[in-house]
Amino acid sequence: MPAVQPGSTILVTGASGYIAAHVTREFLDQGYNVRGTVRDNAKGDYLAQLFKGTAGRFEYVIVKDIGDEGAFDEAVKGVDGVAHVASPVTFVVEKLADVAIPAVKGTVGVLNSIVKQAPNVKRVVYTASSGSINGPGGPPTHYTEKDWNKVDLKICEAMGDAAPGDSKYRASKVLAEKAFWSFLDNTKPAFDGVTIHPPMVYGPIIHQCDDPKKLNHSVGNRIFPYIVGRMKQADLPESGSNYVDVRDVALAQVRAMTVEEAGGERFICSNGPYSGNDVCVVLNREFPDLKDVPVGDVTPGYREELNAKSNFVDGSKASKVLGIKYRSLDETMKDTAESLRARFNF
Repeated sequence: MPAVQPGSTILVTGASGYIAAHVTREFLDQGYNVRGTVRDNAKGDYLAQLFKGTAGRFEYVIVKDIGDEGAFDEAVKGVDGVAHVASPVTFVVEKLADVAIPAVKGTVGVLNSIVKQAPNVKRVVYTASSGSINGPGGPPTHYTEKDWNKVDLKICEAMGDAAPGDSKYRASKVLAEKAFWSFLDNTKPAFDGVTIHPPMVYGPIIHQCDDPKKLNHSVGNRIFPYIVGRMKQADLPESGSNYVDVRDVALAQVRAMTVEEAGGERFICSNGPYSGNDVCVVLNREFPDLKDVPVGDVTPGYREELNAKSNFVDGSKASKVLGIKYRSLDETMKDTAESLRARFNF
């Protein structure tokens, strides 16, 4: 499928979200026109102000509920590519269906709308998750794009409503991604698809957020608590899974839209393992005025020892095919903390 070139119009769903706002900015920076979907005018107006320097190349449309029938019918008209980022992100649900049904409906819904209303679309880039590739815990495992998370679906089947919230979330990502590929396989539309799979995502916040309680899961639960002293020395080393910078995820979205051979592929976007100890080491070095940050262990070899106990979600394919050069953990955590301090004045 021919690549979608700069100057084309891209629909970014859920444009007011943490990742999607960066995706929107990256497409604009690369010379695309962007139409973003948002749930209300306030979110859209915030983005319009954020991107006011783009000479009118950003616009927004209201999609109140991505699960509604035909929710994207108007939004997709006239676009050349779609970056589907909108999806429920919650770990507090009673039933798997509470998070899986909206995720699947939103994904299949935008594809149906494209088939009906957007004949010029060449490619859909879908923001999936590393959660559809790797499951929880277990012995350290090397995961690639060939893997599928079967564990969390089994947990949800066995435990029902009693399954952990994170298992329900990851299972929903598996179901939504499978629905994405099944639609393409069965419908054989005129466009192709790509999936991007980030793990824990960090980096500066540029989206509308006036309350730390509304931060995305990774930033709000895995770095903000260290900055404000809610996490203590006893919480270290706190294995942290794998991470990626939100700006690298955004660039991967653009590259996935433009690189012809990316069509039909899955791409993990990850720079490997990290721990809470790593976060504290960076925070203490870069922000000595933050007195409540636990003291991280800088013993030579300790970080490598911790990482060896973690799963490794391999993002090298995105480097090779999409040309992604991942930001270091130090840069990512420093920039995350700086943006949080600027936004919330501490």
